[in-house]
Amino acid sequence: MDEVDVDGDGQIDIYEFVKMMKKNKSSALETNRMSILAKNVLVAHQKKLEKNIIGEDLWMINPMEVRHAVWDIAMSLLITINVITLPLTLGWEEMNDRFFVMNLTFDFIFILDIVKNFCTGFIDENDAVIMDAKTVRNNYLTGFFLSDVLSSVPLDFVLQAVGVETNESVAGTKRTLKMLRLLKLAKLFRLLRISRMFRYIKIMFVFFEETLHIRISDGFMKLLRLMTGAMFLAHWIGCFNFMLVRFNDFPEDSWVVYAGLQYQSPYTQWSWSFFKALAQMIMIGFETPPFTNASCDAATDWCSVEHWITLACLYLGAVFYSLLISSISSIIQTASLASRQFEEKLIQLDDYMRSKRLPSSLREKVKDYFHLQHADGKLFNEREILDMVTPILRREIQYFNGRGVADKIPMLSSVAHKFFAEELATVIQSTIAFTDEVLMKERTIGDEMYFINSGVVDIYLDDNKQRIYCTIGDGCFFGEVSVLLGIRRTASVKTRTQCILYKVTKENLLNILKDFPETAVDLRRIADIRRRRLAHHLHADDSCVEP
Repeated sequence: MDEVDVDGDGQIDIYEFVKMMKKNKSSALETNRMSILAKNVLVAHQKKLEKNIIGEDLWMINPMEVRHAVWDIAMSLLITINVITLPLTLGWEEMNDRFFVMNLTFDFIFILDIVKNFCTGFIDENDAVIMDAKTVRNNYLTGFFLSDVLSSVPLDFVLQAVGVETNESVAGTKRTLKMLRLLKLAKLFRLLRISRMFRYIKIMFVFFEETLHIRISDGFMKLLRLMTGAMFLAHWIGCFNFMLVRFNDFPEDSWVVYAGLQYQSPYTQWSWSFFKALAQMIMIGFETPPFTNASCDAATDWCSVEHWITLACLYLGAVFYSLLISSISSIIQTASLASRQFEEKLIQLDDYMRSKRLPSSLREKVKDYFHLQHADGKLFNEREILDMVTPILRREIQYFNGRGVADKIPMLSSVAHKFFAEELATVIQSTIAFTDEVLMKERTIGDEMYFINSGVVDIYLDDNKQRIYCTIGDGCFFGEVSVLLGIRRTASVKTRTQCILYKVTKENLLNILKDFPETAVDLRRIADIRRRRLAHHLHADDSCVEP
């Protein structure tokens, strides 16, 4: 009592009880000794913690609400658009004028986002929702506040107000003021908040996989991220290249003048700038048209700048190229790893059967079983995989894999045996039996019990005539007489059709039944009735059977 009653008040409250149960949780789960009541108390307490909200400021926005998610997605899309248009406004004055109203609107929306963040709760490291206004303010001020403010200043409006966009300044002052446009790069701090979009993209992929059954491989996503990053980088490098040429008033020995692009439309100029950057990044710049690489052949100031830019692009390209090759190699090596293991095991199995000179009919039967047992053409070491996760996760995976037993067996689908079915689902094993396969032999010791998921089996008496006692199918079970009553098998069982079965060992079944005495009584009653009915069938004059 003293060990459990931590606060010494002579009573055990819910937190002391939960602490005690969690302390012995591992051993209790292993032996299935924890009572259903104790498990329900722990589950209810965990749900309470998951819904725990600290703070009661009514005007605060809960981060778990749908409207918050919609706002985050909208903000992420605006950040993406801003990252695309920002280098265009730096490189082309026409683009800057065209996007002026849009950028000013975006800046206003980002200022509203700052205000909203002061009014939005957050989830702490313990998964509790913090809704206390003072705590929320302190958390935001010490977090993303500074970067959000720097990226939300309406620089377009400020620069236009000081005359950067006009042509009234002298040449030197005009160039200096134009360089002030580089202050717009502060808007890149918004990228720190783009992680919100990745979280919702992940949720979307989970929805596609579980609801629409469309699986997007990790290798494909890795390659897609790499290519998207390369496109963004080439876009920025191309715009930056053109911006430097324009800021220097189109030098005669620049690649833009060499190609005659200074009088072309902004779209044409951007297209060649993007092509130049992309060609240099993938290290084929010197095999492309001359104006896409360093065309300078004199020791001028501009040529020095252009050579350094080209060198930087080539180094970035080398890094990207190596990442691309390594990613593709990794994808090829890990793609369909389970399928390749399946093929290797199948070849190994075929070589074994040929070396043992098994008859062709038996070899084909074994191959058919192998294909049926692994219908999706993939082979996994399930025991090794389950050993890699925690006991709680292992239990959840096993329950999900075996949940079909409760749906198919009428007895287990009843409310009275619901919790027993959940426990049983964690220990059963799925197996396949071919037509005319003997599953049990009469007068042998029974170590397993079977539930029929699909198929038909014959229960017969192992005498000279092999008389069929009865035939059962989907939703039925057999083998419980020997397992539960501790006697030898009273009959033999053979499959009439191909069957998919759920198998549970005697040890696992008896351990689970210790926690479900009512279910144990029902199963033993059914087993005893079946035993006496079979005895009555064999010796009608000497045995009686319960009606």
